[in-house]
Amino acid sequence: MSSGSMRIYCETYGCTSNRVDAEIIRGLLASHGHEFVDSLAEADIAVVNTCAVKGTTYRRMLRRLEELKRLKPVIVAGCLPLIDLKAVEELGEFSAIIGCRSLAQFPEALELITRGRAGLKFLDPGSEEKPSMCKKRFSPVVAAIPIAEGCLSSCAYCSVKFARGRLRSFSMRAIVEEARRLIDEGYREIQLTAQDTAAYGLDTGTRLPDLIREVASLPGDFRIRVGMMNPHHAATILDDLLEVFQHARVYKFLHLPVQSGSNRVLSLMRRGYSVETFVEIVEAFRKKIPDLYLCTDVIVGFPGEAEEDFEMTKELILQTRPDKVNISRFHPMPGTEAARMPQLNGRVIARRSRELAQLCRKIGLEINQRYLGRVMSGFAVEAGERGGFIVRSENYKQVILRQAELGEFYRAKIVEAFPTYLMGEPAE
Repeated sequence: MSSGSMRIYCETYGCTSNRVDAEIIRGLLASHGHEFVDSLAEADIAVVNTCAVKGTTYRRMLRRLEELKRLKPVIVAGCLPLIDLKAVEELGEFSAIIGCRSLAQFPEALELITRGRAGLKFLDPGSEEKPSMCKKRFSPVVAAIPIAEGCLSSCAYCSVKFARGRLRSFSMRAIVEEARRLIDEGYREIQLTAQDTAAYGLDTGTRLPDLIREVASLPGDFRIRVGMMNPHHAATILDDLLEVFQHARVYKFLHLPVQSGSNRVLSLMRRGYSVETFVEIVEAFRKKIPDLYLCTDVIVGFPGEAEEDFEMTKELILQTRPDKVNISRFHPMPGTEAARMPQLNGRVIARRSRELAQLCRKIGLEINQRYLGRVMSGFAVEAGERGGFIVRSENYKQVILRQAELGEFYRAKIVEAFPTYLMGEPAE
C-alpha cells in the first residue's frame, strides 16, 4: 500500500455515542488528508465502528468483519474489541484494532498502515475531551455532543461498561463551546448524549440540569434533546430536571429505561431502582409536562423472569403508557454476570417479545390518535426513510411532511396517526 492519503470506507453501528465517535474518526482522518468514499470498491481500507450491546448485534458484527476481511484491509473500531477482543482476534489479523476510547490514535494507525504495518492494537484510553475533538458531521442540522463516557451502574447483563468504562464526565465549558459552535453553524437540534445522562457530573461535582440550563441559554434558533437516563440517577435530580425541561428550547422528551415491571427481576438485573421509582419519575414529569413523549426500554426473557414477572411488565406498560418502547430479547453477552445464569427457552422469549410489541404498538397508536387535528411545530431535521421529511415537534414526535427543507421551521396540522409517527400538512 503506497504512503500518503488513503481512501476510506466507513461503516458505523449502534448508539448515538458511537455515531459521534464515527464523526470524530472522519474528522481526524480528513484533517490528515485522507478521503472518505461511499463504496467499498473505491476504498483502500475499511473502518468498521462496531457495536456489541446486544447478542444479535454482536453476532452480526463478527459476521460483517469476516465478510469485509476477505475484500479489503480492515480497521476494527468501536465497542466490540473492548467487549470481546478474543472473538475479533479469532477472525485472523486485521490492519488495526482501535478501542472507542482511543480515537486519537487513528491518524498514527493510518500512517503506520500506509508503511505496510498490520496487526496494530490501540486499546488504552486516551485523555482527550470528545466534545472538543474535530468532527466531520453526518447531518447539517442535527448534532450530538457526548457529555460523558461510561457509567456508574453495574447491571448484570451489560457489556457496554467493558468498552466505555467508569463514568468520565466531560467539561461543561467544552460542551457549551461545542454547542455554541454548532448553533452558529446553523444546527437546529443539539443532542446531549451519554450512556446515562443523569449521571453527568457525579464524578466532577457538576450536574445535568446545570448543563442543560447553560446550553439552553445560548443565543440562536435550536432545540435540545436530552439522551437516555437511568431512573436511579434521574430520581436524585428530579426537581431540577422538571424545572429545566420546561425551558422552551428543551424537547419534552424523556428516555427512561425501566427494563422490567418486576422488582424481583430488576434486583436480579442489578438496576439499582424499583418500579415505584420509575413510576414516580414518570408521574412527576407528566404532571408538569402533560404532552410528555415517554420512551422506555424493556428486556424480555432475562434469566429468572417468570410468567408473572412478564405479566407485571405488561401491567406497567398499560399503567404508564409510553409513547415508544424499545424491546430487546435477552441474549447473554460474554463476561457478564447474566451469562452465567440459567437461560430461558428461546421460544418463550420470542412469544413474550411478540406479545409486548403488539401491546406497545396498540398504545402508541392510541396516543398518536389524540394528536389528530392539532397543529404542532418544529424543525425539519432529516429525510424520511419512505419519503417526505421528518419534523420534530415540541415533544420530539416524528411529524412527516411531504415537502420541507432541512433546518427550516414548520407548523403542521396532524392529518393521520400511526403507532410510531404522525402525518402532517402545512398549517395555514
